[in-house]
Amino acid sequence: MKHDLDVTRLNEIHKHLWLAGLPQISRALHNQIRVGRQIHITERADLHLVWRDDILYLKPLPDYLLSHHFWESAFCSDRELFESAKGFLYSYTWLTRSKSDLRIAHEHGLISDDIKWEQWVPFSAAVVSNINGDLSDINPRYLYGELRLTRLNLISRFCKNTFKFRTIIRGYEYGYRQYSTYLERNFKWVLTAFIYITVVLAAMQVGLATTKLNGNAMFNRASYVFTMFSILAPIISLVIGATFILILVIFNVHYALDQRAASHKEHPRVFENKSVKDHEH
Repeated sequence: MKHDLDVTRLNEIHKHLWLAGLPQISRALHNQIRVGRQIHITERADLHLVWRDDILYLKPLPDYLLSHHFWESAFCSDRELFESAKGFLYSYTWLTRSKSDLRIAHEHGLISDDIKWEQWVPFSAAVVSNINGDLSDINPRYLYGELRLTRLNLISRFCKNTFKFRTIIRGYEYGYRQYSTYLERNFKWVLTAFIYITVVLAAMQVGLATTKLNGNAMFNRASYVFTMFSILAPIISLVIGATFILILVIFNVHYALDQRAASHKEHPRVFENKSVKDHEH
């Protein structure tokens, strides 16, 4: 359960979360749909209510959080787990505030179909009434509602608590499965820059054809500098892109080799199998 509700990664960067979201409750489910977001299921609590583009990640509400007996037997003896569970349950009172919200929750498998609106209303009211007004009895992550993934990636890369080579490359959540996707998301601005350069060069060319600007030393100097820049910019962009791809390739190969070594160590008898050895040779 502790792993199931773990939000340690967000707690490590908590003082910077204001960059990724507002310290307020999240939108209800029907409003998430209204603004065009797709609901994607995650089983990780530290991705719950995290969004990017038009995707919102939500962790389904575990049935054990609806059991009073379970709270007494498992959560009350562990303060940290208690605060995480209470905060997570609190987040569902934000998401499910109307019958339409509960219907959406049922459709996406977020809340058990056995929970009806007549049961949810008094239950969610009891949850809210049992939370301190200063929210001191819930995990600090749940002081915030929705968090933007791109900002979390940026924070994780440069926060001193998480600053290391792995997080510099992968950020908070590594969302690239192909190098082409990485380039597409991170170098869109290059195309915009090239279009702008083309427009400026065309304008300068027209300007140099006029008698007023043709003899202007400052305009001629600026045209020369910008022309040289426009020649070098594509080359520089290609070098930077190739460098990033090379770093990613090296990192991923190193990661794959580490995983392979760990697998060899954990399952030595499997890798000693004759058929495996024959294929390796």
